[in-house]
Amino acid sequence: MTEKILKGESLIEKKKSLQKVGIDENGWNIYYIADNFEKWVEEYPNSEFHGGGLPQLRLIKKFPWE
Repeated sequence: MTEKILKGESLIEKKKSLQKVGIDENGWNIYYIADNFEKWVEEYPNSEFHGGGLPQLRLIKKFPWE
């Protein structure tokens, strides 16, 4: 699986087709699943910026609880 990361308008459009399935205990990572069972995490990788900076949506192999 090649890493796939979406940002900006691509992130917004993709989220419209995803179902939220979980959130981490800190509220910074939100987990989603697609109709085709792809697993995604919305995260804020730039913790040095106020509010974590802009979010990204990253395709993952499995959820942390699996």
